[in-house]
Amino acid sequence: MTTAISSTHRSAAAPLRLSRAEMWAAFARSDRRYDGRFVTAVRTTGIFCRPSCTCRKPRPERVVFFPTPRAAARAGFRACKRCRPELEGGSAEAERQMAERSLTLMRERFEERLTLAALGRALAMSPSNFARRFRTAQGVSPMRALAGIRAERAEIRLAATRDGVLEIALACGFGSAAALVRAFQRRTGTTPAAWRARNRNGGGK
Repeated sequence: MTTAISSTHRSAAAPLRLSRAEMWAAFARSDRRYDGRFVTAVRTTGIFCRPSCTCRKPRPERVVFFPTPRAAARAGFRACKRCRPELEGGSAEAERQMAERSLTLMRERFEERLTLAALGRALAMSPSNFARRFRTAQGVSPMRALAGIRAERAEIRLAATRDGVLEIALACGFGSAAALVRAFQRRTGTTPAAWRARNRNGGGK
């Protein structure tokens, strides 16, 4: 077994409070209890990971340990795209940030005929990968989230204008009045027409 930190990286990575053997054992079993205490860099790939990463483990002699992601990055290693060690919340935080970018895009372009493929392209992902990651972060599909945003905008137009349901549906990006009605009922529990009538009669939302 090699020493805890190679001489090449000793100044960048020291000091560490765990032995190399303990760090290797934690990394080998993907022990998330050690996340935040060190990162593991692989010389052959140039990538560093958090202890809990589920990546295929390299040979022990090919790794070097650093106390922080910043130290590993300063030594020339790149962050793993699977476990995202550079983010405090790891991959879950990366997914949350991706979903937030997606929702911002939807709010800015809800009037357009956005498709799953178009949303994925805008975020540099395949449609299937984007849909899977978005659902993991938000608990709903991207298109269901987009429909909810459109229904919210339709609610504003119902209150502020006398436009018909079909006109509002098309203005908010829905392909039909029926699509608006379905999304609106999921959001409010009632139809657009019933919602408008109730609010104009002073019944509240």
